[in-house]
Amino acid sequence: MGNNKPEDESTFFSEKTGKIISLFGLVVIVLTILVYLIFGDWKFSKIPDESIIGQFGDFIGGFIGSMFSLAGVILFYVALKEQRKDISINQENIRLQTSALEQQVNEFQAQKTELEETRKVYEEQTLLIREQTNLYRQQNKELKEQSNTARVQQFDSSFFSYLNIFNEFRDSLDKKCDSGNFFSEIFSEIKGKDIQDNDKIEDVLQNICDVYLEVFNLYRNNLSPYFKTLYRIMVLIDTSNIDDYKKNEYFKLLRSQLSDVELLVLNYNYHTDFGLNVRTLIIKYNFLKHINLFDKLEFNFDIPALTKNQLQIFLGRNGNIIIEGINDFKNIESTEDINRSYQIYTLGLDVKVKLQINNVFNFSIVFLNQEFGQQNYLHTDLIKKIIKRHLYTILYMSKYIKGNEEEILFSKIEKEEEIEFLFQINNVESL
Repeated sequence: MGNNKPEDESTFFSEKTGKIISLFGLVVIVLTILVYLIFGDWKFSKIPDESIIGQFGDFIGGFIGSMFSLAGVILFYVALKEQRKDISINQENIRLQTSALEQQVNEFQAQKTELEETRKVYEEQTLLIREQTNLYRQQNKELKEQSNTARVQQFDSSFFSYLNIFNEFRDSLDKKCDSGNFFSEIFSEIKGKDIQDNDKIEDVLQNICDVYLEVFNLYRNNLSPYFKTLYRIMVLIDTSNIDDYKKNEYFKLLRSQLSDVELLVLNYNYHTDFGLNVRTLIIKYNFLKHINLFDKLEFNFDIPALTKNQLQIFLGRNGNIIIEGINDFKNIESTEDINRSYQIYTLGLDVKVKLQINNVFNFSIVFLNQEFGQQNYLHTDLIKKIIKRHLYTILYMSKYIKGNEEEILFSKIEKEEEIEFLFQINNVESL
């Protein structure tokens, strides 16, 4: 019974009940009107009977009004009930939304935790990859070092094998001659020939090369294998996979195996057509740079040995300043003119050397007038000849270029306290 009461209450206090009561009230009003019209004591006149109308109104107001009031109460109750129901639904929706939001917050928190874990894993993997990369680089570096070591060892094996063959062949040449020094005899034979010393260095060099070829043809069977083996060693070094620094070191080692007289013979051989293929290597590695200038046949001047040694040092320093100046002048990044100078005490004289390169190449040697006049081993013609040939050697012969000595202009400038020997080249582009 307790379960039926809420159901009956719900059935009675409903919108349907309110409508039925309202409809019932309307029906009662209609029936009441009909009853009053049919059974009432109506007297139709121009003046209505207020008592009858009052009774009718009292009836309508009392009974029908109560019915409508009841219907209004029921409908008001129903409205309150529906409103309460809506509020409950809204509260439930709010609860559900709150629950959904809490679930989303939990999901976001879980995602955040998952992202943090993922980030942690990513960082660990990144660290691991970085460590593996560093390990790979280290291993790769070690492999390259091992590979380089292997290449150097392989190259060493080939190089020293060729070098042993080369030295053994040269030793066999020495054993064939009476003096025990094959190349000394070769150079002595060249030097003993009649070599005309003309004023122009290019003519002198051509005469020396002609004489050299005569001697070469006499000893071709011995010299040709020697030059070919040496060339083969040079190519082996230049084409190897070792770095440039080590290549230069091996060329130095190879050069150290050769005597001064061998270098002299090689020098003239490479100025003939036999040296066409090897010239680029000679220039690249400056292979013949240690030849004493006054041992060359074109510098065979009648000068005391001590003076030659001092001149050799002096000219060597001049050569360095000239080469450095020309290289700086040709440097495309440099736009300044070259101005170099230095002072030195040599040959018992205070000497000042000046180099200027702009549109014209100017090289000058300045002596004090009094000191220069008191010595007797250096004179104007000798200085002119030595310096012009030295300049020609640096600018042309060392590059296997056939220059023209006449392009090197000479002038002697005498001042009150100084005497200057000036050498000029107008065609700077040819340097």
